[in-house]
Amino acid sequence: MGIVGLVTFLTRLPGGCRAINIVDEIRKSEKKEPLVVIDLLTIICSLSGPIDENIYGCRNQFAWTYASNFCDRLIEAGARLVFFIDGKLQEGKYKRWIQRQEKVYAECLKKLDNIPVEFKGKHRGQIQGNVTKHSFISALVTAARKKGVLITSYDVECDLEVATFAKKHDALAVITGDSDYLIYEGKWRVWSSSDFDLDTMRTFEWDKEVLRKALNLEWSQMPFFAAIAGNDRFKNRPSRMCTFYQVAQRVKELNLKLGITRIGIELYEKIFGRRDENLRNSFEDAISLYDLNYTIKKPLVPQEMRHFPNYAICILRNIPSSIRLPCLDLREEDYSQYALQLYRRQVGMLFRHRPIVYGQMLTSQVFIKTSHHNPYKIIAATPIYPPSGVKVPLPEELYTLDTEVSSSMVMTKLRLLCWLVSDTLTVDQIFYIHPNYLLDVLTLYFLVENNLLDVVTADIILITIHDCLTNVIERRIPLHRPRKPNVTTCFLYVNFYALMYFSAEIVGLRKELDSYFLSKFDGVYFNAIVDQLRYDYVQMESTMHSLSNLRIYAKFGQPAEADGGARNRPRFPSVWARRRRENRP
Repeated sequence: MGIVGLVTFLTRLPGGCRAINIVDEIRKSEKKEPLVVIDLLTIICSLSGPIDENIYGCRNQFAWTYASNFCDRLIEAGARLVFFIDGKLQEGKYKRWIQRQEKVYAECLKKLDNIPVEFKGKHRGQIQGNVTKHSFISALVTAARKKGVLITSYDVECDLEVATFAKKHDALAVITGDSDYLIYEGKWRVWSSSDFDLDTMRTFEWDKEVLRKALNLEWSQMPFFAAIAGNDRFKNRPSRMCTFYQVAQRVKELNLKLGITRIGIELYEKIFGRRDENLRNSFEDAISLYDLNYTIKKPLVPQEMRHFPNYAICILRNIPSSIRLPCLDLREEDYSQYALQLYRRQVGMLFRHRPIVYGQMLTSQVFIKTSHHNPYKIIAATPIYPPSGVKVPLPEELYTLDTEVSSSMVMTKLRLLCWLVSDTLTVDQIFYIHPNYLLDVLTLYFLVENNLLDVVTADIILITIHDCLTNVIERRIPLHRPRKPNVTTCFLYVNFYALMYFSAEIVGLRKELDSYFLSKFDGVYFNAIVDQLRYDYVQMESTMHSLSNLRIYAKFGQPAEADGGARNRPRFPSVWARRRRENRP
């Protein structure tokens, strides 16, 4: 992210890049409570375990441990933490975002098709980026809320808001993996999330002052340098400017300065050798990314909605959301349509109270890859509304910060969650399911009902979840060579679990999200046990006996597979039952 090759260039400059221990740097700070600002999405790869576990669908049950440990060690060193995350994709990035998603999709399929080959070597099973890591993102978001402050950016680029905040509040450092931060003026330091090691808390510091001096530029000239060199908004570097030094030299020759130099078509032609108004606009947009003196006339999200879940905000404010199903082969199954079905119900629930105007159709914009051959694009999703018998509170009621009011609506929220999953699901079926298992069971129910998963495989996933929750799985277990069908099952499960997590968020189960609903699935463990258990009926029956009450999806299989009824009710007291008693008039 940012300016391609700039960090590599910096590492070759004397003093441009040095090894540090983050905890030591915080303790050495003279500030009373040093502020550390964290670009949340860039740190995920360093907090999601060994890269060779990615091909299995990750070991999601450790996500909270990693996220919590990361925050705790910074706080114990004396830091105050503020996290930033993008709330929306800025329009100027749509084209490049689509290109990146298409590339990710192609690379994931190649990895899956070549599993025997990919399993060999130093980087066996590595899948780049955050595409498979929803559980790690949601865990860090939860940790950020509990242990620091989480700010979601809507009106401007997250980078710009982070840099502005860091400068305004005299931050000690920004933790990021984005080279754009080397362009911003400010006394705060840049600590690399790309090189971060959670065990040792060591990383590299990128010295932006060393970079500026090496280029012999003023801070006001750095935005022009970045835009001409090529950033995420604009990649059109003139062929005669092959090196960063040549780019900097041209900036000095033309005396280009942010806030002073007018970016007209003549200037664009002078720099790039041709007149193109569209490219000139993109160039100006690329420069504005570094303008810390920006103003927001009308916020995209009103203050009274800022505490709503981001997923709901995007639907309510008509901000294009995205449905991504990484590592699922759309040649094999129409996975996107099943995900879209769930999304349309989410939209219908949130649009329930909107007035219907004759001749107008309410829709929600969403990025989606509808088939293997069609690229990601924005479509207008039409809502599927709940039946009249399903009560839908107003959004401000669903997402109220009043804990008493929120607790009183738990059963209403559970009914809504059931409807989002299926017309065949009722709250009575899930009433006795412990919250720790609820989203897992709902995910399996959805997948089995739609013939995306067979009952036996669903049972083995449930065993995996149970073993994760009862802590019987060791952190270090051998990596067995995976088989493509099993790996596909892992990605199918974790992708649709993420959609189920969003559904729980949509209905307002925020407290449960933070306490119970973080993903527990261990892809490595599942791959180790699935082939053995699938044909070991005796062991399967013995293992599943204590979990039979959770098998509400079994009714979609053979009659013998259905659950055993009332005698199999759980031994643990129902959390939902306790809440219903507490809220009974």
